[in-house]
Amino acid sequence: MQSIVELLQRRIWLGPLIALVIGLGLGLVLGWETVSFKPSADDVAAAADSYALNNDATLAARRLSSLSKSEQQRIFQDLISQANANNRQIESQRLTSLAQALGVSGGPPTATTPPPGATPPPPGTPAPRPSSNGLSSLLVPIALIFVVFVVLIAAGLIFFLRIVPAIQSRRALGASMAAEGAAEPPWAERVATAPAPPAAGGGLGHFVPQYTLGNDNYDTSYSLETPRGEFLGECGMGISETIGEGKPDKVTAFDLWLFDKADVRTVTQILMSEYAFNDQTLRTKLATKGEAVLAQKGAMVKLETQSLAITAQVVELVYATNANYPPNSHFQKLIVEIVPTIKGGAAR
Repeated sequence: MQSIVELLQRRIWLGPLIALVIGLGLGLVLGWETVSFKPSADDVAAAADSYALNNDATLAARRLSSLSKSEQQRIFQDLISQANANNRQIESQRLTSLAQALGVSGGPPTATTPPPGATPPPPGTPAPRPSSNGLSSLLVPIALIFVVFVVLIAAGLIFFLRIVPAIQSRRALGASMAAEGAAEPPWAERVATAPAPPAAGGGLGHFVPQYTLGNDNYDTSYSLETPRGEFLGECGMGISETIGEGKPDKVTAFDLWLFDKADVRTVTQILMSEYAFNDQTLRTKLATKGEAVLAQKGAMVKLETQSLAITAQVVELVYATNANYPPNSHFQKLIVEIVPTIKGGAAR
């Protein structure tokens, strides 16, 4: 399983994408009420015509429900005034009937007489119609949505462009190699991963890898660091060779290894069961990996590099009993204690 850090590194485009999705959602929520449809004067006139045919006040009220009473009153007054000015009595009656059914005063405004000195409009001139929602009413929500998009996308880009270089810098310094990294699967054992206080002579603590039959993917490693957190290398133990078929795997040899950052190489020795150690075919096969060592309780193994060394001792060994395989051919349990040291001095 990838760690969160690795996921962010390899999927940097997720930041802008997430910001875009969030911005779209917020924009839709913020702009919905403003851009929602409101009936125009033409819709009110159409509702009056419909009401004259079906006499359904409930349907008309539902059609005009998004208009407030004051808006309805204003539109009815304007439409009725226009109808009267143009001698459209039927239309005026329909509008007046619907206004009364909706409980809205649909009569003309009280101040119908033009002020002194004003010239009344000539007969037949239509009164100005109320303005309906146009492009100008959409500018505010559109601008708001755009601003939300820009802010969120910019925030996402800034976040990811700052965190990724920091992660890469840390990896370059080797800090990520010292960390445990991703979560371990249930079969992986990492015992005593925290080193004990440095011992005299450059000691870096001790580790105790443990294998039991059934851990088919067994592979454990430990970071070697100074008390100040300086990464020096790694050591560990893993499955090298199995015999037979079927599950669980029958492990007959383990890799015991040491990596030194100073000379960029890994040295390995092969801990072999009694059967594997005495089988010339297996020994030849594993010779390319490292020196063959017979695993015996109490046996000591030492690996050295340019600046590091580990001493490993087999503290417990139990062979599995299986009538289908030779005696002492594969391990039931193996516990090894590893003590790493810095060559030529105390831990820094």
